[in-house]
Amino acid sequence: MRIKKIIFFIAALVIVLFVYMNFFHVPKVLAIHGTDDIKEVLIKNIPFTDSEKIKWWERNSEKFFNKSQVYSVSLWRFDGTYLKLAPKDSGLFPDHDTDYLLCFDDVKSDKSCIDKSNWIMDITKSKDGHTYYQMGGRSYYLKPSGELMKGEIFKTKIK
Repeated sequence: MRIKKIIFFIAALVIVLFVYMNFFHVPKVLAIHGTDDIKEVLIKNIPFTDSEKIKWWERNSEKFFNKSQVYSVSLWRFDGTYLKLAPKDSGLFPDHDTDYLLCFDDVKSDKSCIDKSNWIMDITKSKDGHTYYQMGGRSYYLKPSGELMKGEIFKTKIK
């Protein structure tokens, strides 16, 4: 009887998580910085898995670019708060390094930066119609036919 209660509890938890992920954890673009074909997109609530991130981008990319356009995009996790250009507060030892920040010239405020550790993925669409995805050391490419392949399209082996 106790095992049935545990199984029921786990199943209920999985259902609640599924509902939350599909209905309340909707990705939202909070800001876009950059030029016509090179952009930094700041997003809240990005999906967790690589495949869901890629599906989200494929469903929403035409909001940012036309279908035949060549582009390069970086997606960043963003909570809506920009940071001031300043060294990290590292406690005892003073630090003068601001390389951990990515700052945007188009934000007219002293708070115009985000932490580079919030990087999610880079997306590049090439002239040949392939779309390349790089995230967390993993690479994928989407063929013009719509087939998603894991790995890099071009690999050179030197013997």
